[in-house]
Amino acid sequence: MIALVDVNNFYVSCERLFNPKLLNKPVVVLSNNDGCIISRSNEAKLLDIKMGTPLFKIKNLIKVSSIKVLSSNYPLYADISNRTMTVLGSFSPRQEIYSIDECFLDLSGNRDLYAIGQTIKKKLWQYLDMPVCVGIAPTKTLAKLANYCAKKQPSWSGVCDLSKLSTIRIDNIMSKINVSEVWGIGNKTSDKLNSIGVYSVLDLKKSDAICMKKKFSINLEKIIYELNKTICFPIEPKIPLKKQIVTSRSFGRPIQRYNLLVEAITTFTSRAAYKSRQQNTLAEYVSVFISSSPFQKKPYFYQNIITLKLPYLTSDTNFILSIALEGLKSIYKANIKYTKCGIILSGLADKHRSQDYLWPIENIERSQLTKVIDNINFKFDKQSVRFATQPLSPIWEMKQSRKSQSFTTSWKELLVVN
Repeated sequence: MIALVDVNNFYVSCERLFNPKLLNKPVVVLSNNDGCIISRSNEAKLLDIKMGTPLFKIKNLIKVSSIKVLSSNYPLYADISNRTMTVLGSFSPRQEIYSIDECFLDLSGNRDLYAIGQTIKKKLWQYLDMPVCVGIAPTKTLAKLANYCAKKQPSWSGVCDLSKLSTIRIDNIMSKINVSEVWGIGNKTSDKLNSIGVYSVLDLKKSDAICMKKKFSINLEKIIYELNKTICFPIEPKIPLKKQIVTSRSFGRPIQRYNLLVEAITTFTSRAAYKSRQQNTLAEYVSVFISSSPFQKKPYFYQNIITLKLPYLTSDTNFILSIALEGLKSIYKANIKYTKCGIILSGLADKHRSQDYLWPIENIERSQLTKVIDNINFKFDKQSVRFATQPLSPIWEMKQSRKSQSFTTSWKELLVVN
C-alpha cells in the first residue's frame, strides 16, 4: 500500500508556524515580485480567492476582509520542507519526495493503515505544526485521489484509506469527481477527454487503456491501469539527478546598465553551480538568457539566449562564470530595459562517472577552494563569501515588501523571545 502525504496550504502553514497571530485568519502568500496568489489559507479560500489571482485585482477585498498578505519566503519553506520529510521518512524505509510539500510512503506490511495515517497526521502537527492530509491506496494515482478525498470529506479526519472501501463505493466516489483532478491530467488533456465523453474519474477508469494510449499517450494508459489498481509508477526512493539546472528571476524593476546584468548573472551562476555540486554533477554547457518585458512591442522588445560548451565538465563557479559573462557580452544590447535574465547548466553528468580532466592539479585546487567556500556559506550565511560582482542588496532584486523573517536559515533573523 502507498500513502501520499500532502501538507495543507504549505506556504501559509510555514508562516503560521512562527506567527500564531495568523491562525484562523485569511492569509495569502504571493509569487515572485509580489505578483499573484500562490498559497491561501482555508479562510482565504472561503472568500473565493482563486489560485493565481493577481494581487491588484483583490486590493479592495483585502481591505474589507482584513486579509494578511505575505511575500514568498523560499529559504524558510525549503527548510521546513526538509524537516517535514525527515519526520515522514521515519514511517517507512521507502520514501519518495514528490514536491516541496508532498511525498509518497510505502506502507506495505502494515495492518491498520488508517491508524498509521492518523499517527502521521498527529506527529507532524505535534513536531512542526504542519496540518496534513493522507491518502492511502494500492497505487500512486489512487493515493493522490484518496488524498483529494481526505481534504474534501471532513468526516474522514484528514485520512482516506481506499483499501478499506468496497469497489462499489469507490466507483461511486469516482463518478462525482471531475477527471481533471486525476494526477497527471492537465487542463488540455482534460478538455480533450471531455470532448470524447470522459468527464469523471470513473469514466477514465472504465476507458480502454490501449485505445487511450493511441489517442493520447502511454502516460494516460498507465494512469488508467493505476486507477484499476495495477502499479505502473513504483515508488522511487532515490531522487533522480536533474538533467539541467535553471536559475533565473524577474527583476523587481527594469535595468539597462550592463554592470547590473553582470551582477545578476554572477548571482544566478553561483546558485546554479552550487546546486550542481549539491547533486554531485558536472556541467557540459552553460546558457545565458536575457529578456525585456514581453508586454513591450517591437522594436522595444528584445530577448536572446546563447549556449556555450565548457572546455571540460565542471561545477566550478569561477570557471563557469567566466564563460557565462562572455556569453552575456555577446548578446547584450544597449538601451534595452531588461526585466529578466538567467542561467541554464545542461549536459549534467555524474561527477563520479565523468572522465577526468587532462590537467587535474589545477582542477583539484579549484575544487578544494570551492568546497571551503561552500562550507563557510553553509555554516554562517549563504553570502558570507561571494564574488565582488555579487551585491548583497541589488537594486534589481525581487520585490518582497511583505516578507517574513528567515527564522531557521539566517543567524541574523532568528526568532527573538522577549
